[in-house]
Amino acid sequence: MQRAALVVNINVMIQQTPNSRLSDAAPELVRRLGLIVGGMAALVARRFLRDPKFFAVIVPLWGWLNRRVQRFARLRLGPAVVRVRKAPPMSPVPAVARTTPRVRLPSGHGWLVRALGWEAAGYGSQLAALLAEPEMVALLEAVPGVGRVLRPLGWILGVQVGPVPAKPAAAVRPRKVRVRTPRVVREKPWSPGPIRPPWQAGQKRASWDRG
Repeated sequence: MQRAALVVNINVMIQQTPNSRLSDAAPELVRRLGLIVGGMAALVARRFLRDPKFFAVIVPLWGWLNRRVQRFARLRLGPAVVRVRKAPPMSPVPAVARTTPRVRLPSGHGWLVRALGWEAAGYGSQLAALLAEPEMVALLEAVPGVGRVLRPLGWILGVQVGPVPAKPAAAVRPRKVRVRTPRVVREKPWSPGPIRPPWQAGQKRASWDRG
């Protein structure tokens, strides 16, 4: 009986691989992320309906937030499967051009916090707390796609997702050393001055005596 229990415990320990533990924690992480994003969507609807500057981004932002959660929920912990997209069938009828212009979401870092203030900052703190969970840290390390899905969400809230990428060290340029040649001081030859004839010197002395 004890031997059978020992075998069962060993089998359970073998089956609990890191990927299996992450798979067990994934539904709870998806649920918590959905609560955060759902609260953000409600806040966007309540505040942006009264703001003519951001009124047009409500529906596109809702769809964008919903796709973040759906993509996070569809991630798999196993090896990535390469999917080949089939080309769409050729339609003889030309496509009708879109009449309404496409609304672009703001792209600045932390723009949602600047637009909504402390309430959006609170959801940013909740997202930061979720990202600090050991299961989420392990998931970010194990599955690179998690960072690609959550990084845009952290960008609009001003929250860093995953480790900060190290910046490449700038190449140190060798400093040019200027070699200064010593300045050669040329000495002028000594000269006693202009030599005057004796009669000129006598004329000058006579002029002094007259004066």
